Amino acid sequence: MNDVAKPYMVHEPREMAGQLINGNWIVARWEHLAEHEDLERWTAVLRESCEELGVDPYIINVSRKSLTIVFNGALPAPTFDQLEYSIAAIEYHRFMEQEIGSRPRN
Repeated sequence: MNDVAKPYMVHEPREMAGQLINGNWIVARWEHLAEHEDLERWTAVLRESCEELGVDPYIINVSRKSLTIVFNGALPAPTFDQLEYSIAAIEYHRFMEQEIGSRPRN
């Protein structure tokens, strides 16, 4: 078992911060940035949302893969294997040109 859920999209920064509170981490594909948004602005907006909710985001840009990884610095970090599986899942969807759907609702 690799403890990695099927990838899903979260668009709103406040919802992203909420996912971080719950111990989830984010692997963001740069091609999903909004049309008039750059990585620096996206990161700033996410940091603002995290600050509002009391989350200390730990942000890692992986330029070679055009990805940003974010996790809650106050919680245990995902393991190397979990991050590797997450990145592999994102890369698979990218390679297969598959859309990543919305967050599953319970």
